[in-house]
Amino acid sequence: MRSDEESSAERFGRRLSQLDKVLYPKALGRPYTDVELASEVGMSASQINNLRNGKSVARADRAVVLATLYGVQTEYFVLPEDHPYVKQVDAHIDAVRKEREGVPLERGNRTAGQTAASADGNSQVRGIAEDMAELPPDMVATVGSLVDNLRRAIGLSPRSHGKGPK
Repeated sequence: MRSDEESSAERFGRRLSQLDKVLYPKALGRPYTDVELASEVGMSASQINNLRNGKSVARADRAVVLATLYGVQTEYFVLPEDHPYVKQVDAHIDAVRKEREGVPLERGNRTAGQTAASADGNSQVRGIAEDMAELPPDMVATVGSLVDNLRRAIGLSPRSHGKGPK
């Protein structure tokens, strides 16, 4: 099905499933079950199943919890495919998937003119971001504030944290 024909519920479900298949807690070593995700979000397992299968869209408050859980902005679930943020998140998800499959990121994701050292730095940043996604939501905000303070200390402007790739 082409994305312009996809319903909001189908898009929400496809993106939730994509996030779940790749960005799951390291401690679990696998995606959340419907029951686990329902417990995290405050929904029933059947409601989670309906979300994953594109039969419904989460209420805004629950979509925020899901987005926070996976480290993305809530809008990720509804923006069009060609939106820059969607492309960025999808690229991040693909990079994590490749890393888990053993595809070397330093070579596979290096762009023209990028040195091996900067590619390694990108891998370190990606690892930090993945680790942050595993933190409880209240801790993500704390870590985000710390990063903002560090950015200010070196003369950079603060960025928004706890909402996934920018």
